[in-house]
Amino acid sequence: GVRFFPDEASERTVLHIEDNLVGQRLVERILSRLPGLDVLGASQGSVGIEFARRYRPDMILLDLHLPDLRGEEVLRRLRADGETREIPVVVVSADTTRDVADRLIHEGARAFLTKPIDADVLVTVVDEVTRPG
Repeated sequence: GVRFFPDEASERTVLHIEDNLVGQRLVERILSRLPGLDVLGASQGSVGIEFARRYRPDMILLDLHLPDLRGEEVLRRLRADGETREIPVVVVSADTTRDVADRLIHEGARAFLTKPIDADVLVTVVDEVTRPG
């Protein structure tokens, strides 16, 4: 299941901010292909921001539709905070409109993935973004 505290032994940590438990589990299952990678789950934007500050993950996977804050607002707060500014954020959304993706990239997202998530694309993006060096 989703572990809420990163494993000290893990080499890389991804924070997944997603309120849908099925979506969280799916991503965790897909990312289990990558050795030494731990997935930290947050089901609300505000908790995700707090976890990002506390655990400094190597990457944040951010869903746009959250119960408390819009994903765009979460991205804005992460980018505005010196503690979290440098953490790469990859946005995940069912919204496939080009201007939404362009706007989020302009606001500092590293990449934009559409739902349903393509497992191979997700693994490739996460591996590239979190690989040391």
